[in-house]
Amino acid sequence: MTHTRSATLHPHPTAWLTAYLLINAAGSSLPVLLNVTWPAAIDAQLFVAVALASQLILALAVCCLPGWLLGNIKIKPLRALALPSVVTLTTLWWIALLIDARVFHQFGFHLNGLVIGLLLSGRLMEQLGLTTVSCLVAGAVLAGMATLQLLFARWLKHRRIAALPRARWLWVLLPLLPITQGLAIWYDARSRADAMTGLRPIPWLHTATARRHLARLGWAQEDGRQRQLAGQPSTTAALQYPHQPLQCRAERPMNVLMIVVDSLRHDMLTPAQMPNASQFAAQGWQAEQHYSTGNNTMHGLFGLFYGLPALHTNTMIHHRRGPELLRQLDQRGYQFHLYGGASLQGARMDRAVFAQVAAPLHTAPNDVAQDLRDRYVVNQLAAALRAQPAETPFFGFMLLDSAHAPYAVPADAEHRFLPQARSGDHLKTHRGTDPAPLFNRYRNAVLKADTLIGQLLQALDDSGRRDDTVVIITSDHGESFNDLGQNDWGHNGNFSDVQTRVPMAIRWPGRAAAKEPAITSHIDIAPTLLRHLLACSNPPSDHSAGLDLFGPLPPMRPLLVESWTQRAVRVGPRALIVRPYGIEVRDADYRQIPDTTSTAAITAAIIDQMQLLQPISRPSP
Repeated sequence: MTHTRSATLHPHPTAWLTAYLLINAAGSSLPVLLNVTWPAAIDAQLFVAVALASQLILALAVCCLPGWLLGNIKIKPLRALALPSVVTLTTLWWIALLIDARVFHQFGFHLNGLVIGLLLSGRLMEQLGLTTVSCLVAGAVLAGMATLQLLFARWLKHRRIAALPRARWLWVLLPLLPITQGLAIWYDARSRADAMTGLRPIPWLHTATARRHLARLGWAQEDGRQRQLAGQPSTTAALQYPHQPLQCRAERPMNVLMIVVDSLRHDMLTPAQMPNASQFAAQGWQAEQHYSTGNNTMHGLFGLFYGLPALHTNTMIHHRRGPELLRQLDQRGYQFHLYGGASLQGARMDRAVFAQVAAPLHTAPNDVAQDLRDRYVVNQLAAALRAQPAETPFFGFMLLDSAHAPYAVPADAEHRFLPQARSGDHLKTHRGTDPAPLFNRYRNAVLKADTLIGQLLQALDDSGRRDDTVVIITSDHGESFNDLGQNDWGHNGNFSDVQTRVPMAIRWPGRAAAKEPAITSHIDIAPTLLRHLLACSNPPSDHSAGLDLFGPLPPMRPLLVESWTQRAVRVGPRALIVRPYGIEVRDADYRQIPDTTSTAAITAAIIDQMQLLQPISRPSP
């Protein structure tokens, strides 16, 4: 009796930690579960549940480990640090978990080095369309969370409950880790994509694979082409780009004006939505099924300038090698006018596309309001066009940011589409959100961008350079408003038509208006300009993976599309997403479907396209 009462009044100094860990692990599963799409098979559901439990318990155990160590030493000042260390680490875990859950909800991937860099630079806030008020609210929530964690820990620690489980009971949960990895190895070997896909929402979970070894035992089928398709080219290998020196003989090449509207969907190019751009497209060459090389700005613009799949982005950044198109223009004395409503450094264009261009990258000053930044840079470029010497060819580039979240619309702009959302804050969206007000805000932003396009085209006419300037209007990627009913908002989240198919219209002096029904891609622009603008006689394969837009085009072709963390192959209406455990096939509505058609030929065609560019990353002799 005496012993029991003593245990009740004087529990072990770290007894509270086990309950604290398990309760926090259970609580932290909630934001993850909101992103989970459970597989149909019961065994796969159990696998996902076990993997989630083991990952969260492991993470919280790491947070609690310093407290357990400090709480078991006899030096009282150090023992007093046990509780604050645990609360600090657990609060940081919750912050990371909630941000990660939101990032996964929005984009379909987890926090990584690139995302953290965007977060610190403020670009992720722009991607999410966050306002200052939203950030202040988030800060208040996090401060409240830290306070609650502290009060909860103190309450557990000072309750005199002998029945609190001791830390040694956590050893019972250790088998969850090898069970998770063992099941992952088995499901991967058996190509159980349903089970492996269910793991995607679990943050920072790395699973083992042994398919190659199991294939030797006859328990799995090894697909070397699949691994090659999912691989990345070496960024440090010797660079040979282009394959052969270009032979270009244009005596008096025309100017180029490229206008890119960020986040412009393919279905926006209509007379009601974009009267200026629509009229422009009707008078020139227009692609009816055109795809970007990415569902984000960095990868979309990479393919547009290089004519290469965007999987080579990091290679070019490492070598600071600009596209051959701009190098050829520079050698011919072109003057560059480079402007962006948003900073062109944000998409790392200064480190790749414009890495070898001496001209400055212009954007609006920081004190210009967000909804006026496009107007500012358009006025600057219009003035530069009017002042352009007639004897000097130029390359003009404009990235309009109006249609990018938060869809900035000036008060004096036309608000044709109503009702309009008060802000473009994507943190407020969820599966049940009515997309109409936010979509109307986007459409009004697109309408404003179209007005600015009209001003730029008029400035070109006023400069007297209309008849010797090739003008291109396109986008870097599309934008979702839960079009698929899969909680899809913004971009960089999937490879559907809504996020990867974009307008492409070209006005080329001397060429008749035409509509191209075949599949076309951003990788076709650079080879087309090099051949018809600069009269380069090299075949496109010497410098790109694209085709000549004005030559014969196949009605259907597989195209590589890149995101920050994933890769897909677009084949007509289907998207074949390359996963570490196999190829996941999505139909036109982006619903996962059984792979009933043979993907072998498609995979081989894509690998051939990648191998065509292999000398770009050929190892040094």
